[in-house]
Amino acid sequence: MAQESLAEFISTLEQNGLLRRYSDEVRVDELPKVMEENPDRAVLVEHVKDCIFPFFANGYGSREMYALSLKCDPKEVGREIAKRAGLHYKADLVATAPCKEVILRGEDVDLTIFPLFNHHPRDGQAYLNDTRIVTRNPVTGEINDAIQRMMYRSTNMTNVDMRAWFHGGSIAGLRYHEIGKDMPIAVCIGGPTLDKIASMMRSPGAGIDGWDKLGGFLGGPAKIVKCETSDLTVPANAEIVLEGRVITSEGMIHDEGPYGEFPGMYGAGLPRNWNVVIDCITYRKGAIYQDATIGGLHPGRTDMYAFQQAIEGELFEKLQRAGIIVQDVVAPAEGGGNIAYARIKAVGGGDAMQTLGVMLTGCRQYMPKIAYVFDEDVDVYDDARVKWAQAWRYNPGHGTLIVPGQNTMPLDPSLKQNKPPFSVTKIGFDCTIGPDATRADFEACVVTDPLPQPQVVSKLSETELIAEMGNFIREVPRTWQEVLEHFAGQSYPIVYRAFGQLRPTLGRVANASPNFPYTFSEGGDFVQGTE
Repeated sequence: MAQESLAEFISTLEQNGLLRRYSDEVRVDELPKVMEENPDRAVLVEHVKDCIFPFFANGYGSREMYALSLKCDPKEVGREIAKRAGLHYKADLVATAPCKEVILRGEDVDLTIFPLFNHHPRDGQAYLNDTRIVTRNPVTGEINDAIQRMMYRSTNMTNVDMRAWFHGGSIAGLRYHEIGKDMPIAVCIGGPTLDKIASMMRSPGAGIDGWDKLGGFLGGPAKIVKCETSDLTVPANAEIVLEGRVITSEGMIHDEGPYGEFPGMYGAGLPRNWNVVIDCITYRKGAIYQDATIGGLHPGRTDMYAFQQAIEGELFEKLQRAGIIVQDVVAPAEGGGNIAYARIKAVGGGDAMQTLGVMLTGCRQYMPKIAYVFDEDVDVYDDARVKWAQAWRYNPGHGTLIVPGQNTMPLDPSLKQNKPPFSVTKIGFDCTIGPDATRADFEACVVTDPLPQPQVVSKLSETELIAEMGNFIREVPRTWQEVLEHFAGQSYPIVYRAFGQLRPTLGRVANASPNFPYTFSEGGDFVQGTE
């Protein structure tokens, strides 16, 4: 799979009806509404007033967009992510790339060239938020890239939210803080959705370089290029790159936030974070500025959908490694990643509870907080079937798993804390029928299909039908559905009258669950026997 540009991916979205293009000029203060009004499509604003860059957003806000990127069916996204996450290819360093076509240094560095706006009413400042922050761990030397928000402070300074200590970049920042040095960073703005998926599948401590991981999703080595001001590297297909330093020589002493975040709320309090000084900006000629949709009244249908897809892929992989026969993992959009479903084929008595344990403790995203496990006959993409199984297969007395003291995302306001370390009690719900249950008792009673009609029918009288039906049932006990199928094409009133004549001589095979067919009986309605 070629390492495509953002413009190429935008073209793919448009060809598939997943892009809305705005040709008229749009003010920056109008951009939040443009994004909010298009939850199911990406948006491209060709002309932003007072800005040299076109504006693109919501490029990874739906399952269909991920399926396009991964070239798979929308229901196979989690499985495909899990497969590619296990592949790694050493990156190729190239001499230059289009993102070097324009280079700004020193006094030319000015973040106001980008479309800055207040995304949510209570935001502390404008944010650059489609920001893949590239760091290198000073101990291991490994590259990490992760999407972390950056709040504008001045023309060459932002904050960065690095409170999530499980992020590889945050871990590297702590190492730099311990040795009293500032941490070099590169910030990639703009790129195809496949690159964003790879950045979400981080593996701190696993000894896997971020660009080797990106190669696994591309199916071959990623092309990377060296930065202008440090030894960091960035993907060669980047649109815009900011180069600078996180001031980790200081503590987290600077105000940052509030910000309308991916759960659809602002989080708690006024966070403290590190400052970032930007020393250099590079970009390709004709670069497209990419922003991430976030928050609003449909938070699950924004670019923060990246969380859900990463969680699905990782949990699928972890469940496979745990020996679970996993069919699907789904993080429903409305749950913001904090709710996840697994569909499994249970073969061991403890498979359901083991599945819940893995889901609640095994994800590097520290999500979900609430997990459900279902049998393989439940379509976890169908909300109606999910609710049906939750209502009728979950037993609170023995189907609940509560796991206290688990790591979690700091943006959950139910934690009621605004500084690390963060932890939460998690809960799992076993919505499987269990190993000791009678499966037929839980079978969905679907409606019958129309009876196949024979091309030629010899019409029988009621007397003839009584005789034929009696012979049919004498051969072996028959269900009523089998009787109807056998006599398809006959007039239904006659069929039912004929059965009514036979009924006083018929009983039911009471131990032939689940269908309890009819058989001839001299001892009453209940007959012991087998089909």
